[in-house]
Amino acid sequence: MSDIILKNDLFEKILLEPARECDELRIVSGFSTPAMVVHNLTEVEEQFAKPDLKIQLIIGMTPTISGISKTHHKNFTKLVANRPNFVCSYIKSDASPIHTKLYTWLRNGVPQKAFLASANYTINAFKKEQDEIATECDPVQALEYFNSKVPLSLYCTCDEAEEMVREDVLRQRVARTRENSDEEQQVLVENSGVEGQDTVSLPLFVVRENRIHTHSGLNWGQRDRRNPNQAYIPIPAKIGRSGFFPPRGQPFAVLTSDGFPFVCVVAQGGDKAIHTTNNNSEFGEYFRRRLGVPLGAPITLDDLDRFGNRYVKFTKINEEEYYMEFNPS
Repeated sequence: MSDIILKNDLFEKILLEPARECDELRIVSGFSTPAMVVHNLTEVEEQFAKPDLKIQLIIGMTPTISGISKTHHKNFTKLVANRPNFVCSYIKSDASPIHTKLYTWLRNGVPQKAFLASANYTINAFKKEQDEIATECDPVQALEYFNSKVPLSLYCTCDEAEEMVREDVLRQRVARTRENSDEEQQVLVENSGVEGQDTVSLPLFVVRENRIHTHSGLNWGQRDRRNPNQAYIPIPAKIGRSGFFPPRGQPFAVLTSDGFPFVCVVAQGGDKAIHTTNNNSEFGEYFRRRLGVPLGAPITLDDLDRFGNRYVKFTKINEEEYYMEFNPS
């Protein structure tokens, strides 16, 4: 009889150690997040120098009223497009929901290890305070179970997958922040950092000196031998200390108000920056398009003023999901 794996060992035993000998992970999970996929692949690459680990993920509770959030759906489809080693599917809307959490490891297509767990394939389940357990199970039977669910699923990139996307929670949460006016933005920045706060506005310029960053922030790449579009969003120290964003290096999914998805991390000393994980130019390209600045060109304070906003607003939906607004005030 297999031993029970307790919470402190879940990530190491289930999602990391088997990668030493295996080359593929197949997952059935009731719920999942793109942040967890990025975190898992990053840890495997850093620990074992394996950038090509294959992950096939079936998300099981998509036929229910919970569905899948727009933030996660957009980021799953982006991950599939950018990472040929990742495949994501949803259980079809006319199939029965699946609440199973089953993790099966393969080497050269042959099942090697499998784990039945209480934990969904999310950072919250594997890394946060709620208690979870798991136990090792028969890998051949586990692979058979995974394969039996494939005909009931569809790729997240299919048009039909849009039927499972739920926007209600996102709309309701964000709607409560709309009352913040232009005049309140500076107050919001200065007073941000209160535990439990849902929204912060981050300045895209150096507030005390009333100037744009020259070689950092939105102009991070404006240096020799750098991609000139590289950029990050600065985090004021008080907000960095507040716990509003996840700990440094822990991925989280972002959806912008105009529909662009990013998986991000807090980075740099003092937790002073938000980076994108796919490549460091994504934010720079996004803001240049929004501002009407040519790609590769420096962004000026006049560009922000001409657009009508010097701040970007983040609304925290949960620990792995944020909504980002950069619109003219």
